[in-house]
Amino acid sequence: MKLDRVTITGADDSVKPSDLYDLSRRFQFVEWGILVSKNSAGTRRFPSPDWITSLMGPAYDIPMRFSMHVCGSWLRRLLTGHNEIAKQLLCYDFQRVQLNFHAEDLPVDEGRLADVLFEAFGKREIIFQIDGNRGQEYLAIVGDGKQAFTPLPLFDCSHGAGVLAKEWPKPFDVDTYHGYAGGLGPDNLADQIPLIAQAAGAARFWIDMETRVRSNSDQQFDLAKVEECLTICAPFVESARGS
Repeated sequence: MKLDRVTITGADDSVKPSDLYDLSRRFQFVEWGILVSKNSAGTRRFPSPDWITSLMGPAYDIPMRFSMHVCGSWLRRLLTGHNEIAKQLLCYDFQRVQLNFHAEDLPVDEGRLADVLFEAFGKREIIFQIDGNRGQEYLAIVGDGKQAFTPLPLFDCSHGAGVLAKEWPKPFDVDTYHGYAGGLGPDNLADQIPLIAQAAGAARFWIDMETRVRSNSDQQFDLAKVEECLTICAPFVESARGS
C-alpha cells in the first residue's frame, strides 16, 4: 500500500483556521483542500477571502499542506485560455491545484490550456478530476510530458456528491501519482482504504473526502468527523511509509 496523504476538502467559515493547524500538528499527512470560486466565496464549503487569509497568511512551525480546488466561472475561463483567478489566491502557498469539472461538458481551448495553467500556477502539481465525462480528455490535452507542471488524475465519479464508488478504478500506470474520491467518510474508511489500495497496486496514491466530513445538515464543517477520519487513516499511511 502506498497511501501517502489524505486530503480533507471543504473547510469554510463555520470553523476557525487555527483548528486546521491543530489537526495538522497531530496528522502531518493531511492536506487541506480549499474550494475557491468567484461567485460562491463565503458560502458553505467555500470560505471567504478573509478566512483564507487567516489560514494562509501565518508562517507555521510545522509543514502544512494546502491545495486550491478551482470551481465555477474561474475554472471555465481557465479551460478557454483565460486566467481570472483572484491574484491574492495565486500568491498563497498552495502546493497543489485541483480543477473540479463536476462532469460538466465544458468547452476547452486545447492550444492554450497548458500555457494558461502554467501562467496561473507555475510548476505546482495540477489535479484533474476524472469524473466519467470529459475529465480524462482535459488531462490528455496536457499529458504529453512537455509542460513544466505535473498533471495528476483524481478518480471521482461521484462528481463531488459524496457517492461511494461501486468499484475503484486502476491507475493509468504504476508510475502515476493519483487520487481517489467519492463517498469516503468515517463510517467506511477502514473497509474502503484496503479496496482502494488493491486497485492502486504498486502506484502511489492519495484519498480525498468532502461531503461525509460535514454535519448531517451540510451547514457545518465537522471537525469531530475530520479527526475520526484522520485517526482511521493514520495506521494506513504509517504502514505505507514503513513498506
